Amino acid sequence: MPTKMYCAPCVAVSLLLLFPDTAVAHSALTIPRPRQAVDADESPWGEKVPEKVPFEPWCPIPSRSAAGQDHRNLTGSNGEACFWFSNGCAIGCDACDGSTRGPIPTFVCVDGQSPDSCEVRPTPGPHHIEFGPQAPICGPNAPAPAAPGKSMNATICDPRQRTVNTAAKCGSPEDYFFYSPWRAPGFAPVIDSCGVAGGRIPGQGPGGFGAEYVETKHAKVGDLGSKVLKPLSTGVEWARGLEYEVAWTLQANHGGGYSYRLCPASSNLDEDCFNSHPLMMVGQSALRWGGLGGHTIYFDPVTVTEGTRAGVMWRKNPVPRSWKTKQGKWGQGSNHLQVGMGFEPVCEDQGMDLTGTQRSCTGMWGPYNLEIVDKVLIPKELPLGEWVLNWRMDQEESNQIWQSCADISITSTDSRPTFI
Repeated sequence: MPTKMYCAPCVAVSLLLLFPDTAVAHSALTIPRPRQAVDADESPWGEKVPEKVPFEPWCPIPSRSAAGQDHRNLTGSNGEACFWFSNGCAIGCDACDGSTRGPIPTFVCVDGQSPDSCEVRPTPGPHHIEFGPQAPICGPNAPAPAAPGKSMNATICDPRQRTVNTAAKCGSPEDYFFYSPWRAPGFAPVIDSCGVAGGRIPGQGPGGFGAEYVETKHAKVGDLGSKVLKPLSTGVEWARGLEYEVAWTLQANHGGGYSYRLCPASSNLDEDCFNSHPLMMVGQSALRWGGLGGHTIYFDPVTVTEGTRAGVMWRKNPVPRSWKTKQGKWGQGSNHLQVGMGFEPVCEDQGMDLTGTQRSCTGMWGPYNLEIVDKVLIPKELPLGEWVLNWRMDQEESNQIWQSCADISITSTDSRPTFI
């Protein structure tokens, strides 16, 4: 699909008008099916996904099971899984405050450069930056009321490992996302390791920016995932020493990166336990549209192991919110006037897809029909039995951490069919 010509500022402004940035980064595990999919059979999630996907309360995912029922292969079978998270979290803090969204700066084109291909810089002169600049939540520079903790400096400074405002010098006044969770993966606290319904607990503010949850018979705002969500049978068996596919999807994109970890199902599902059993992602990552069997491309991921808590392996979110095409022009729907420079897409850019019908790999919304797929290696020494898989995604453009937990069995033999 050819890249359309457009006015970059006009597109950015019109998108903000159509889709005001009231969202935090909503994402969730899709393979294996997470406990957070508990609402899947209730209305409206058990019904057809709307053609125009509303932000709340939908977490649409691509699935082969929707073929013949939805022309996009979209389903609501993940329920409200993408609304389980920890809100108001920053590196080096002892706790999340449940409400701080993070900086929302503005950028302008460098004087004299064409709007469709310009370099961008922070808006000059004194101007208000909501929740910023840099927005430490704890420590001596945090505004009152500060969260407990001393704060810390970012461990990720390499622009190649960052996802937004990548042209800013690390730690400079223009490095607005310096204290965001992704800037020191795993070092930001969480409210609960399996997320919180609505991202906050009672007494932590009114929400906003997507910190919402539609109450059902299963959960309400403030419920802790590790306490309220019961084991959800997935039938997934992983044999020691072998590799298995895992996947997640985006609903609203705020950059950052993700990890996979395990904890025995009989243990407390907390960060100490999950950090004791990290999983290695092996080989290339993949983008897959339309669920299992859908169009797939493979790419070399950006993997981070240095500067992470407990040495856990992380991979960078490969979907840019701000990007340029191969022709050097701002991509269709690029959000560079809010987040600055991003990074190059790993697929042939088609622009932000708000419909879930294209093969897009860019944008601040969705793409709803896209999964990010990896393979994890199961340690040979892992004890047999019932385990819980944790997917944790630390954001960079916001102070949120997205979390899913799924039930699996660790076995000694491979249960997958053998084809001769």
